[in-house]
Amino acid sequence: MSQANVDLYERGVAAMNAREVTDELAEELLAPGFRMENTSTAVTDKTYVGAEGVREWIRDMFEAFDDESRYGTEEIIAVGDDFVVARNRVVGRGAVSGAPVTLRWVSVVWFQDGKMTRTAGYLRRREALEAVGLEA
Repeated sequence: MSQANVDLYERGVAAMNAREVTDELAEELLAPGFRMENTSTAVTDKTYVGAEGVREWIRDMFEAFDDESRYGTEEIIAVGDDFVVARNRVVGRGAVSGAPVTLRWVSVVWFQDGKMTRTAGYLRRREALEAVGLEA
């Protein structure tokens, strides 16, 4: 199941870069009640729920960046039967200032029955690994 989870995770990353999560894609990837929780120092620190929440997160996150900014995975850190831990980043330029900007964080995505149930962002690798019961 863990490679299937990595594949779902990568499809989610691709959707973030396309800045589009269609209803069909959301149905394939997201479990009912899916939640996206951000670190308190991210561009946004609120919790987003469901497909519309993911779309709102994309709008909130990318409004601070220029149109050429990219969301990506620097490293898959750990994979389990029900989770993927990854180091992520958004690289681009400020939408207003044009100054180069890079945001980095570690995320955990949890899965159940082949769908994403929740994702949470962490400032430190150790925190993310502890969230899934692993040691740094």
